[in-house]
Amino acid sequence: MAHKNGEAVHRKERQRAWLIGLALFCCYSYFFYFGGNWNVESRSAQIYALAEHGTLIIDSYPLLPPGGGDAARFEGHYYSDKLIGPSLLAAPAYRAAREVLSASGVSERFAIYYALRLTNVIANALPSALLGALLYLFLAQLGLSPHLRVWLTLAYGLGTLAFPYSTMLFGHQLAAVAIGIAFIPLWRQRDQWSPRRALAAGALLGFAAICDVMGIFIACIMGIYAIALARRHTGSTVGRIAPLAGLALAVFSLQLIANWSSFGSPFSFPHIYHAQAAFRARHTAGIFGIHAPQLYPLYQLTVGPWRGLFYGSPVLLLALPGCFLLGRRWRAEALTIAGSYLVVLLIHSGYENWTTGSAFGPRYQIVTLPLLMIALALAAERWSFTFKVLAIISMVFMVIVTATTPLVPEDLRNPLAHALVQFVRGNLLHGNLGSLMKLPGVMSLLPLVLVEVAIILTLRSIRD
Repeated sequence: MAHKNGEAVHRKERQRAWLIGLALFCCYSYFFYFGGNWNVESRSAQIYALAEHGTLIIDSYPLLPPGGGDAARFEGHYYSDKLIGPSLLAAPAYRAAREVLSASGVSERFAIYYALRLTNVIANALPSALLGALLYLFLAQLGLSPHLRVWLTLAYGLGTLAFPYSTMLFGHQLAAVAIGIAFIPLWRQRDQWSPRRALAAGALLGFAAICDVMGIFIACIMGIYAIALARRHTGSTVGRIAPLAGLALAVFSLQLIANWSSFGSPFSFPHIYHAQAAFRARHTAGIFGIHAPQLYPLYQLTVGPWRGLFYGSPVLLLALPGCFLLGRRWRAEALTIAGSYLVVLLIHSGYENWTTGSAFGPRYQIVTLPLLMIALALAAERWSFTFKVLAIISMVFMVIVTATTPLVPEDLRNPLAHALVQFVRGNLLHGNLGSLMKLPGVMSLLPLVLVEVAIILTLRSIRD
């Protein structure tokens, strides 16, 4: 009887996880990027070049002149100035979508445009939704109730920058997915070391490092965490860590190979050769554009209205007491999470381009968000009402930001306030499926609301 009850509980847990993943996927895939942003177009050009021509040269990309955005120029050719990880994942999805659309008889330009939109759904929205499902299951390790874990997962998926950046392919969110999922097998190494889990974590950490520059730093910190875990077990620490580190370096070497083939050296990263002189100067100042942390950026990147992480997602404020609560039982994990965020924040605040361009929020910190949600989980359990209030506020803010547009002018000093005004006026500039159905303004969100209500009601019907 106990065995049957256990199977029933596991089945219900999986059902909840799938429903949470579905709810997030519907939100992420409902919105789509129209075009024109330098960062996204540079990534799209790289995907196009890889899938269509098997090269990293983006000279022939038809949707944006290669010299007019985030491009690197070297020996007469243009390249994307982005890391290669997201494009390697996205290129097969793009190619499949492109073939289907081309076979339907549409124009080449139309096929390319919409294949790239579908590519984001497959290579960005879907992995982000999967992270949400896995996060729900993982949080049971902290002894949290299913009810609270649903709240925590939705707070992450809909109440942080994970939401807007799952609707358009930058690279930060994919790095966050890789880091968040890598943390799960590493956590489970505490009790018993598994070579398979080590290999999975290594591959994911390597992938995070070729998706986002901040992913490189977090992968290194997670590597230190893995060494600390390996030392707890009898036997050779080197023998346990070597497969993890080896696979991580093997995956990271894909970026080094791309650098070598494009710029003649594995350590010549593309942003050094930015086609725009002003941006090239930013990236080459200091150490790859990084100086000592600055106070004003620190303020604006945390609680300030210009780029504040906690300003737009106040639920993340609970990560601070959450780290202390987590550290009482899991000290190494709390230090890993706190150290990861502090390293990223300090680097970000000392970066020449700390305002992050025409995009909402401190996007360089996105890679840390899954870890921060794990940190704040125990604080959410202790102060449940406060957590839910902050989670609702954060979700409302991120829905409004995503629906209006996450692509905001860099010099707009309070993008959230601007988004609130635009939302009230019905100026939803980010593409969504409701607008394709000719629904005006805020009414274009109605189909999504109905679908989400149906999923949440189904979720509530699953009882232990």
